[in-house]
Amino acid sequence: MMKMPFFAGRSRVGAAPAPMTRRKANNTRLSLLLLFPLLFLALLVGAVAGLDSPVLLVIVSGAIFAMLAFFLVNANILLHLLFVVTFVIQGSALYFFGLRSATWIAVGMAGLFGMRTFMDLVVKSRQQRRGGAPEGRPVTLIMLPFFAYLLCYMVSIILNRPSAGQLMSALKSNLPVFGVLLSFYWFAWRPATLERLWQSLIWIGVLQLPVVLYQHFFVSTKRDNGFDSVVGTFGGTPLGGGLSSMLVLFVVAVSVYALARWNRGLMSRPLALLVFAIGLAVILLGEVKAAFIWLPLGVFIVLRQRIMKNLFSVIAYGILAVAMLGSIYFVYNALYWGQTLNHSKGLEGKLDAGGGYFFDTHNVNYLTGEISRGASLALWAKDATASIPKRLLGYGPGASKSSSSIGGSGVIARRFAPLNVDATALAVLLWDVGVLGAAAYSLMAVGGVILGWRYMRRGQGSAAQMAIVEASVAVLLIYVSLLIYNRTMLDEPTVQLLYLFCMGSVVQVCRYGQVAATAGPVEAEVPVRPRWRAATPAGAMRWSTHGK
Repeated sequence: MMKMPFFAGRSRVGAAPAPMTRRKANNTRLSLLLLFPLLFLALLVGAVAGLDSPVLLVIVSGAIFAMLAFFLVNANILLHLLFVVTFVIQGSALYFFGLRSATWIAVGMAGLFGMRTFMDLVVKSRQQRRGGAPEGRPVTLIMLPFFAYLLCYMVSIILNRPSAGQLMSALKSNLPVFGVLLSFYWFAWRPATLERLWQSLIWIGVLQLPVVLYQHFFVSTKRDNGFDSVVGTFGGTPLGGGLSSMLVLFVVAVSVYALARWNRGLMSRPLALLVFAIGLAVILLGEVKAAFIWLPLGVFIVLRQRIMKNLFSVIAYGILAVAMLGSIYFVYNALYWGQTLNHSKGLEGKLDAGGGYFFDTHNVNYLTGEISRGASLALWAKDATASIPKRLLGYGPGASKSSSSIGGSGVIARRFAPLNVDATALAVLLWDVGVLGAAAYSLMAVGGVILGWRYMRRGQGSAAQMAIVEASVAVLLIYVSLLIYNRTMLDEPTVQLLYLFCMGSVVQVCRYGQVAATAGPVEAEVPVRPRWRAATPAGAMRWSTHGK
């Protein structure tokens, strides 16, 4: 029997205190304990407000809010807030209000969630010494490359000793969001909580349609070309463009998850088709060539059993796929590609204008600094000054970063200026952490695909778990291609959060899914706290407020 730490006064000998009495006493004492620090914080905010400095007031109020959220809000709510801040608020603040520092909001929230995860780990370790919960299958295919990447990261810092500005810029861009993966690795989340997190992505995906319509009809027409002008709430500027590729990748993930839920009997067909139609509309307006590969790949993974059921199904789905891809090409050609392709001479010129420059290892523009994806890798391969340690462990985190608001350009970026050597994530990894670090980071994504695919083949999870894993595998497979598509996996919170959330979902279901299935809706190791009780450090992981 679990002992309560506080009791409601003295009780008669041999008589147990009434449960309601104990609860009232605990709540009273908790309220009295919180009263004094809250009064102090109120006085502090009032004193700062009296200084008539709005900037200082915002900084102090934000710090107080973060501190209160850190201690009083459970991790489930923090992760929902991280979704909203990263996928909606910070990108909108940059696009509509020109707040270039808005990215720091998402980074700060990710760091806050990471610190909360480590604090919960301390609480969990103390409780596990009294008897921990059983765990499911090992997830070394993901976590071993992850820890190997962190080791290469730290060793590269020690060997190269980058400047403080370069190191801070690299740490800010790369590490905070990894707390999401660690939280799903260290703690058993409720299946219902994980499902609600995925459903929140659907709502964010639906929200993109009105924003995209505004950007297409009222913003992109003011630019010389329409490329990358439709970014949704994922960040960019009206005239400079932005993360249109992340917008399309996100709605592909949402559409694939909706189809997976319908395929598993968790969503009605009209609702799934509505979500898919909204996603397709966003894709048509987003102009991302990779959609020709990403969307069919994701649909095939989640509907593979229906598609491969018989020859008739293969033909029927093949016709639908061709019609869908043809529609995307027709819209893209009419809205974006028409003039560019028409001005190109010959088949070779049209292929190059349509995306063939991707593989050109000599496509380097010294005037604008732009280089193709192939050229970014060729530049690293032809570096004659690199020693064996530099090849294996790189020049230090942030070495290839072209620009930063903290420490400026890295050592490699300055050497090859004005070229943007950080054109792809793989090129950044090779320059910063070398072959070993790049291999570890890449194997982490590949390991997530393999681990999830094995779980799908076993088919032992619930319908909701299977839908989550299928969608996660489809997205992770897309992320493998993203390594050579752009560098956003390493410096954009929106891209990193979706990536590590999908990775964490696979880890969570494979590691704890069987335990959750046998234990029912409540984890086996501890009782569920009532909905009205104040959150504790481990509240969301082990005492979810969504339980019955």
